[in-house]
Amino acid sequence: MQGEGTSSMSLGHRSTESTFTVEADTGTHTFEIDDYNLTKNLISVGNFTRSTTFNVGGVNWAIRFYPNSTCLLFRNSVAVCLELMSSNAEVSAHYNIQFMGSRYPKMDSQLSWLSSEASCLFSSSDLSDGSYLPIRHMGYLLRDLLEQWFVHNDHVTIHCDLTVIRKPTLFQNMAQTTEISIPPSDFTMHFGKLLEDKKGADVTFVVEGQNFDAHKAVLAARSPVFMEKFYGSMTRQTETGSVIVEDMKPLVFKSLLHFIYTDMLLETFDPLGHDYIEMIKNLLVAADTYAMDRLKLMCESILAKKLSIKNVDEFMDIAQRHSGHKLKEACIEFMASLSERDFTRTCGKIKRSDSSFLIAVFDRIKRIKKN
Repeated sequence: MQGEGTSSMSLGHRSTESTFTVEADTGTHTFEIDDYNLTKNLISVGNFTRSTTFNVGGVNWAIRFYPNSTCLLFRNSVAVCLELMSSNAEVSAHYNIQFMGSRYPKMDSQLSWLSSEASCLFSSSDLSDGSYLPIRHMGYLLRDLLEQWFVHNDHVTIHCDLTVIRKPTLFQNMAQTTEISIPPSDFTMHFGKLLEDKKGADVTFVVEGQNFDAHKAVLAARSPVFMEKFYGSMTRQTETGSVIVEDMKPLVFKSLLHFIYTDMLLETFDPLGHDYIEMIKNLLVAADTYAMDRLKLMCESILAKKLSIKNVDEFMDIAQRHSGHKLKEACIEFMASLSERDFTRTCGKIKRSDSSFLIAVFDRIKRIKKN
């Protein structure tokens, strides 16, 4: 029994927990080396050719290829290494570098010549003189084996898988909580269904006799051209609900509408087929017409990856006429990287389209030689 003037106190229970997490970013890069024999003859022992930079884990990387190895001691070998390009950086990474496509069926089609089973520390300080890398980052293969197994039509392919380890995080929760799973955003699915069902559509586009129903507010929110057309100061209130679209194919306009509603490209053609490239070229023109910068950049990116000697003049012409600055830069880099034979063979076509392009290419070649 508790007496008068006394009090009782209960102690609350508090549970705590801490969590140690390690996050990682992964990425891949493929380095294509054309004219292997010419590269081997032009680049001396200790010198290398380098891939374009690629970003994984917030830092830039590149693949080095030494066709005559890193020193006279290994002159009968080729060497490959992964290089951290960002300055003032230090990161841990797992990596795996492979020469692709063995010509012998009994061999694995992908043989790894350089990999790290445990995380490896990369530091900008490894580049003491701008060219030297520690031997722990180097992989060597006898040149005779490379040429016997992996050189096809004077072409070598090097593939890199890279995982960059972020700094681990330790945090403490004052009380144990239940994590609630949140599904990914599905608004594009709903907008795509809105386009498909046509409910509430208030404008019809007529393209070569085919009708496409849409919603003015959605179009205006995505394109300043549509905004001005439907809600601008010069818009006439008496306009009908039909809009005639000229100089565009129905499938291109359908793809444009699909992107406006879903922010994704319409998967209609085989990405490796000729019709797919034609669609992307026409879609780039449509994106420029309706001032849709993201779609335009996506088309430029796709075309840049499809650049070849046969189409660089055509792609450059498209870039010039429709202010495709990124595609233009890609065309210049492509031309500047060609062998002398291919460059000469391609110049004739370029001159007919735009001589200023060649001037930009020559300027780029001069800068490369200076560096």
